[in-house]
Amino acid sequence: MNAWAALCAAAAVWSGVEWFRGGDGLRWAGTPWLRRTAGSGKVSRQVWLSQAGAAVTPRQFWAVSAVVAVVAVGVLFLVDHTVVVAVIPAVGAGSAPYAYWSAQRRRRANARLEAWPEALRQVIGQLESGASTLHDALESLAVAGPPALMAPMGRYVRLAGRVGYRQALEAVRMELADPISDPVLLTFAMAVEEGTDQVLRILSSLIHQIEGDLQLAERIRTVQTQSRIATWAVFAVPYVLLVFLCATQSFYRRFFSEPVGLAVMAVGVGLSLVGLVLARRLARPIPTTERVFVASGPAA
Repeated sequence: MNAWAALCAAAAVWSGVEWFRGGDGLRWAGTPWLRRTAGSGKVSRQVWLSQAGAAVTPRQFWAVSAVVAVVAVGVLFLVDHTVVVAVIPAVGAGSAPYAYWSAQRRRRANARLEAWPEALRQVIGQLESGASTLHDALESLAVAGPPALMAPMGRYVRLAGRVGYRQALEAVRMELADPISDPVLLTFAMAVEEGTDQVLRILSSLIHQIEGDLQLAERIRTVQTQSRIATWAVFAVPYVLLVFLCATQSFYRRFFSEPVGLAVMAVGVGLSLVGLVLARRLARPIPTTERVFVASGPAA
C-alpha cells in the first residue's frame, strides 16, 4: 500500500508542479506548451524541443520525465521508507530532462547568436566581391559557415528550391525565433527584391549592433550566475538533508508518516516553491533585445 501511495502521490505532485510551472503535465503532444501568443515570441512544444536538439516528440519527452519521476520515487522510498519524503525529491528528478534540455537550448541559442557576426562578415565579403549572389552566399553558410548556423542554413537551402527564397528564410526565422536572427533573416529577405547595395550597409550596422548586444548579455549572465546557483542550492539542500535524516533516524520516518508531519511537509513545500519562484524571478536574465518582427494575434 505504501508503494502505491507513493506512486499516486508522485503523479499528483508532479502534475501540480508542472501546472504551477506553466507546463501541461502528461497531456497530448498537440496541445500548447511553452506557447504565448505569436506576438510575444514563445514557441510550441515541438519547436522548443527542436531548438534544444532533442530528437523526440513532446509525448515522448513527458513520458521519459514521468518514468524518471516514478523510478526516483521507488528508489528514494527504499532508502528512507517515507512516502512523502520520497515524493518531493522525485519531482525534482522528474524535472531533470526539462532542466537538461533547457540548458542545451540556451547553449545552442548562445552559440548561434555569437556566430551571426562572423556569418554576416562572410556574406558581406562574398557580396562585395561580386562573385556570388545572395543565395550563393547563404548556401555557403550551410557548408562552410560557422558550425552553429550550418544546420539552420542547410534547412534554408533545402526549402528554397521548393517554396522560394523568401518563404525559406521565413521558415528558418520562425524556427530560430530569437531577436537577433529576426532582423538578419528579414534583411536577407529584403535583399531579394531591393538589391544588395542598401543591404550591405544594413548588414554592416547590424554587425556592430549584434556585437554590442552580445557583450552586454554576457556581462549580465556573469553577474547573475552566482544568484541562480545559490537559489537552487537553497531550494535543494533541505530536501537532501531530509532524505538523509529519514534514512538514518526512525524518529523522522515516524514523524513524517503522521498527519502532523504531512502538514509540516505541505507547508514547507509551499513556502519553498514560493521562495523559488520569487528568487528565480529576481535573478532571471534581463533581455538585451526582444523580438519585434513577429505576427500579432493569438497563436494557432
